[in-house]
Amino acid sequence: MPSICIALVDDEPDFRQPVARYLRKRGMTVFEAGSVEEFCGSLADKSPHIILLDVGLPGESGLDAVKRLREENNAGVIMVTARGGLEERIEGLGRGADSYLCKPVSMRELEAVVLSLWRRIGHDDTASASGESPTARKEEGWVFDTEAWALTSPDGERVRLSAAEYGVLTLLTEAPGEAVSRDHLFVALKKPQSGPDDRSLDVLVSRLRRKFATSAFKLPIQSVRGVGYVFPGPVSRRGPAPAISN
Repeated sequence: MPSICIALVDDEPDFRQPVARYLRKRGMTVFEAGSVEEFCGSLADKSPHIILLDVGLPGESGLDAVKRLREENNAGVIMVTARGGLEERIEGLGRGADSYLCKPVSMRELEAVVLSLWRRIGHDDTASASGESPTARKEEGWVFDTEAWALTSPDGERVRLSAAEYGVLTLLTEAPGEAVSRDHLFVALKKPQSGPDDRSLDVLVSRLRRKFATSAFKLPIQSVRGVGYVFPGPVSRRGPAPAISN
């Protein structure tokens, strides 16, 4: 069993506790929260691989939070809820959930969906036909070609970059794993500083993530609350050293 980190966000202890207990017995690490606010306040720094998210939560609902949680945590999202109508399922998937399960859910089915999503987002440890595992490729990291203005995922998907994307990646890959402030990243957007209502940086990061939609690996740029963004790596840069100017 792979080492999967799960965040289980559900306000019903009678559901949450047995699910957590089952998944832990299957070798997974499970952190529990009763609301989105509790998750963001105490568990977001755990960097879960997958979030199991209820819809009807106190405070912010799962539907309202799913897109933001997915982007901020770079995690897969499985909605597990009693709201199983067609419109609810379509809305949940449309807002960014990877899968949608209706309560009551079989533990074996839930486990199967978790493992399937784990493989789909680039954590499968099984050998490929070439004898090289996706995990081994992931360890090689992302490649930022500063001469060709391109970013290549660990499984070989190559994306050409716009000037703004190039500038943001230049700053994020100078020191992988270190957060870069929003004000500093706005230099790449040719803006003096970030305003409280300016979402242009967030839109750029979301657009760049979508460019790798067919890759087995999600672009690992993560939002750092109150600071900016971080590229956790590993990432290597090829070509001449890029320069960013105002």
